[in-house]
Amino acid sequence: QLYRLVSMGAEYQLRDMVIDDPGLLGQTREIWLQAHSEAGSYLKGQVAADSDQADRKVKDQQVLWLDQLRAAGRTESRFNTTFFTAGDSREPEMAGIKVALYGSFFTLLVTFFIAFPIGVSAAVYLEEFAPRNRLTDLIEININNLAAVPSIVFGLLGLAVFINFFELPRSAPLVGGIVLSLMTLPTIIITSRAAIQSVSPSIREAALGVGASKLQTVFHHVLPVAMPGILTGSIIGMAQALGESAPLLMIGMVAFIMDAPTGITDPATVLPVQIYLWADSPERGFTEKTSAAIMVLMGFLIVMNALAIYLRKRFELK
Repeated sequence: QLYRLVSMGAEYQLRDMVIDDPGLLGQTREIWLQAHSEAGSYLKGQVAADSDQADRKVKDQQVLWLDQLRAAGRTESRFNTTFFTAGDSREPEMAGIKVALYGSFFTLLVTFFIAFPIGVSAAVYLEEFAPRNRLTDLIEININNLAAVPSIVFGLLGLAVFINFFELPRSAPLVGGIVLSLMTLPTIIITSRAAIQSVSPSIREAALGVGASKLQTVFHHVLPVAMPGILTGSIIGMAQALGESAPLLMIGMVAFIMDAPTGITDPATVLPVQIYLWADSPERGFTEKTSAAIMVLMGFLIVMNALAIYLRKRFELK
């Protein structure tokens, strides 16, 4: 019961200290060790000591030891830095979001480099160069319909096509990025077309009037003016992709990953899926981890939306 007061990672902490400084052997030192999640819950007042011992994981003897340590000033409440520096773990106090952050970064990177150029190019073609006929009308209708398709359908598509047919690695940011790019494409195309439509016709007429070609008019005059709206729509689409979990669950990005990925083909998970996994865990300590991860995800979404507003205002001022 005494050993259950400290985290299972304490033995690795002591091992690393001895490896770094073998002279510690045979000496008496005072060091601080991370508490076990259940012991931490009691110290934070989340576990009632007067409740039945069978209803709590912190036993009476452990409660006595913890009270003695607290009375002697041997306990402190500190921020658990492993939350940002460690991968997933079965022990709540040792679990972190490092792998999820890396996985989210690589997944969004793939999503951006696929969805942005294809989406903007499609919007430019449909708005400026495509002939008005039944085929383009059908394409526009399908694009609008794709924007309303549930995200899990894209996950099923990724599972059937990219994993089962093309045999791409399961639980990899590459597959996740491709799936999210397909989901984000309609949003980018629609917002980019709206931005291009908002450009004043006088700009096109003036460029054509001084001898510019259709291509020069679009890329040298129309696109720079429409860029604030295009960037805003693209960033909002990326923020939507960052918060998605259903399509990624379908392609297997729910694996227990402890090591951070080094590329887009390494197994990884993403922040929304990590939140889902922790929320489904029965341990009390994962409740706090879930709340903290949600705050981090909300922070990223707020930053991305603020960036979209900032870029829009900056280009509009120019």
